[in-house]
Amino acid sequence: MKEKHIENLTKGKKSGANIGSRGVPHRLNQHEQKQFNIAIKRRYMTLSYDSRPNLRNIWLKYAEVKKWPSLIVFRLQDGTATVEHNGKKLSFETYKVANQYAKDCSAP
Repeated sequence: MKEKHIENLTKGKKSGANIGSRGVPHRLNQHEQKQFNIAIKRRYMTLSYDSRPNLRNIWLKYAEVKKWPSLIVFRLQDGTATVEHNGKKLSFETYKVANQYAKDCSAP
């Protein structure tokens, strides 16, 4: 699996590497593509409570290709946040603390 395969999935095309599944959404909308590009620069993904699962699905595959830790910060409605770090969920009292944790863990 390579970056170009992930890029094809974000556009709703066949990956060419037998990754992805028709039952698992991967195609990104324009604003989601912007979020994905920001996440690549930061090396972690930030999602809100109402985000579609597509971003999470793509990010997990991208992090795997880059051999980065899989870090996803979920901002919840009540102001708290959770971080999914390599499949483990961690809870934080504020989004700011969760975001700082992700920054610290994603530093090269």
